[in-house]
Amino acid sequence: MNNRMKKLIAALVLLAAGVICFVFGATSSKELKEYRQVTAVVTEIQRELIPDSDGGNTEQMKIFVTYSVGGKEYTEELQNTKTNMKQGDAITVLYNPSDPTQVSGATKGIAVIQYALGAVLTLAGLGTAAFALLKSR
Repeated sequence: MNNRMKKLIAALVLLAAGVICFVFGATSSKELKEYRQVTAVVTEIQRELIPDSDGGNTEQMKIFVTYSVGGKEYTEELQNTKTNMKQGDAITVLYNPSDPTQVSGATKGIAVIQYALGAVLTLAGLGTAAFALLKSR
């Protein structure tokens, strides 16, 4: 495989990664617009060590929160969250009004980061493709 082909493949990989980041950013933005805020309490933190391929262990963490919507109390696993919480912490979470069991710890910052990363990767992919195509002439 020649050098030009390698650069074009790298460009496609970068462009695909950029698109994926944009999709995640759009999903996070939609979630932030449609979901409602509520105060929740961290009720349980589960930690589990999972063996990885290099003989070590990776810690997996599950955070459960309790919150009320429309007078009904829910305890659910929190999605899209930081791991620096402690049991008993009061936090603001987002829940899906059409299904209050869907709860997220996402913030506006995550969508901005995903969009920015998508833009950087897309520009890098376009630049790499342009460089590979123009240099071959």
